Amino acid sequence: MKKVALLIIPFILWACASPIVHKINFARDYSPDKIQRVAILNFNRGQDVRLSQDIVVDKFTAALVGSRFVLVDRTDIKKIMEEAKFQHNESGIIDEKTRQKLQQLGADTILTGTLHTYLENKNAQNSITYAEVYLTSKLLRVETGEIIWSAEIMKKSRMTNAGEKKKMGLIGGESESESAGKLLDDIICDMGDSFKEKKNLLNIINPYSK
Repeated sequence: MKKVALLIIPFILWACASPIVHKINFARDYSPDKIQRVAILNFNRGQDVRLSQDIVVDKFTAALVGSRFVLVDRTDIKKIMEEAKFQHNESGIIDEKTRQKLQQLGADTILTGTLHTYLENKNAQNSITYAEVYLTSKLLRVETGEIIWSAEIMKKSRMTNAGEKKKMGLIGGESESESAGKLLDDIICDMGDSFKEKKNLLNIINPYSK
């Protein structure tokens, strides 16, 4: 029985939700101790992504509250962005005037990135059959614009045993996919833990992805 259990557990883990891509990179001199005040800018969105940019910012804010970092007030950041009519691109580059204003707020580091994919499919019973989220993020020094940390994580989840019913009401049966919101929460948690504690995680490829 023990051998059977060992075979089943990895399959369940892969079938439910696991990273397809999981890459973390640090600058050579990266240290969380060198970061004091972080300004979280709006994240760019992929062409088909409809999720509000504020939601990604709010989730990162929640992940970092209580950490060693002080977060610059979101209202102050929005005011600066509106005054400068600022629209950052995927590189995260900001102009000199905006950089100076962020420094006036005490920000020494910027967190930004792109939500490339946020997908969730449901069947006629309104059960989630498939979800996929792909997020890239980076930390930049305000003073120099240097990228000191970057991450790229994609997670997918797929309904298992579609259409099957539980046997004896105990085992087996249909298992709904995790939601896109849950996948995004997990990704942001992984990213936050990474640069808070300098955790360099290995790339993971899901052999069961389709």
